[in-house]
Amino acid sequence: MNNITRLSIDNANLFDDSIGDHGISREAIEALSPRLDALRQKIKDWLHSSQPTFLNLPHTTDLDKIKRRGQRIARGFRRTVVFGIGGSSLGGEMLVRTLGDKRPMNNVDFFDNVDPSTLVALEEVDWRETLLLVISKSGNTAETLSQFLTMLPVMEHNLGDEKIADHVLIITENRAGALYELAHRLDIDVIEHPPVGGRFSVLSVVGLLPAYIGGVDIDGVMEGARAMAERCANNDMLENPAFCNGAAQYLHAERGRTISVVMPYADNLRFVVAWFRQLWAESLGKLDAEGNNRGLTPTEAHGVTDQHSQLQLLLEGPDDKLITFLSDPGFRFRGRRIPMRFQDIPAIKPLAGHTIGELFVSELMATRTTLSRRGRPNRTLALMERDAYALGELIILLEMETVVVAELMGIDAFDQPAVEESKVLTRQYLGEINVLSSLI
Repeated sequence: MNNITRLSIDNANLFDDSIGDHGISREAIEALSPRLDALRQKIKDWLHSSQPTFLNLPHTTDLDKIKRRGQRIARGFRRTVVFGIGGSSLGGEMLVRTLGDKRPMNNVDFFDNVDPSTLVALEEVDWRETLLLVISKSGNTAETLSQFLTMLPVMEHNLGDEKIADHVLIITENRAGALYELAHRLDIDVIEHPPVGGRFSVLSVVGLLPAYIGGVDIDGVMEGARAMAERCANNDMLENPAFCNGAAQYLHAERGRTISVVMPYADNLRFVVAWFRQLWAESLGKLDAEGNNRGLTPTEAHGVTDQHSQLQLLLEGPDDKLITFLSDPGFRFRGRRIPMRFQDIPAIKPLAGHTIGELFVSELMATRTTLSRRGRPNRTLALMERDAYALGELIILLEMETVVVAELMGIDAFDQPAVEESKVLTRQYLGEINVLSSLI
C-alpha cells in the first residue's frame, strides 16, 4: 500500500477556492515561509541529534528492549495498572484504547486522577497477578506520588514487603526526584524517561511499553511515525503537511478562529482527542515575547452524537472555530443492514437496506458539506480502524503542527511556565489543611 495514503489529509475546506472569502489562500501560506526558516534548521537538528527528541523518537527508541520487557511482564502478570497524569498517561492510553488487541497479552488500566472514589477500586485488585507501572518525568508529580503512596500499604498487605519490587516498575528521568528516591529505598527497577517533554513522549517507552503489553502493533506505529517525520522535514510550505496545515490553522486563528474543534467519527478515536487536547493547550496557551496572551483552545465534538447537541452552534454560532474531523472510511462496509420490511414507514424508507456504517459515513459527509456551505473551515484526517501505521503518522503530524503554530505565534511549544503556580499553591493549601486538621 502506498505510504502516503495510509493517513488521508483532506484540507480543501480550509481554503478560499472551496469556502470562498471565509477561507485562506495558498499564497498566504507560502508568504509565511520565511518565518519558519529557523524551524527548518531545528527540524534537521532534531532528526539527526544523537540525543532523543520528539521527532527522532521513531528512529532512536529501542523497540526490541521494550518488547523484551513487555513479554516478561505479560508472562508474569495478568494485569497492568498505570499511574500517571498528563503526558505520562494520555499517550499510552490513547494507543491502547485505539489500537489495543481485544485479547491483549495483559489487561492495561490507566488511573490518571486522584479521585478517591475511583482509586478505592484498586483495593480489591489481586496484586499477586498485577504489575504497577508508575510514570512521572520529574519524579515529583504530587498526584502520581500520592497514587503510589496511597496504594503502597495495600500492596504490602497483600504481597508482603519483600515482594513489592517484583510488582512495581517506575519510569522517571529526574534522579533527584522523589520517585527515584522511593525506587532506591524500595529496591524497585527504574526505566529511564527520555529527555523529551511528557506531552511529546508517547513514542517512547512511556507510551510504547503499556501499548505493547496491551496488544498494540508498536512496529507499525513507529513505521508510520518515521514516514511522517521525513515528510515534515520537507522545506516546501505546501508539500510539508505540518507546515501547510499548521500555517493554515495559524492564519485562521489570526482571523479570530481560535477554537479548535476535533470531531471524531469513530468511538475509539476519542482517545486521540484526549491526548491532543493536552498537546495543543499546554503547548500553545501562553504569553508571547510582547506579553500577549496567545493560544488555541482545543475542544471535542463527537460524531454523530454531537450533531444533536453542538452542530447548531458550529453552523450558526460565532465564527470562531476550525473543525477537524477524524474519520474511518472503512466504516461504510461495517455493521448490519437495516431490514427492508418496514420501508413503507416514511422515516425508515431512506434507511432501509443500508448498513449502520453507511449511515455513519453519510452523516460525516453531510456535516462536512453543511459546514463548508456556510463558510465554516474544516478538514478531514482519515485513517482505517486499527491501522497502526496511520496512527503513527497522525501522532507526528499533530505534534509537528503544534510546533509550527507555536513558531508562528512566537512562543515556545515545549515549556509550561504558568502551570507551576498552581502546583505551588496545591502544596500550600495541602499544608493549610494539615494545620486545620490538627486543630480539630
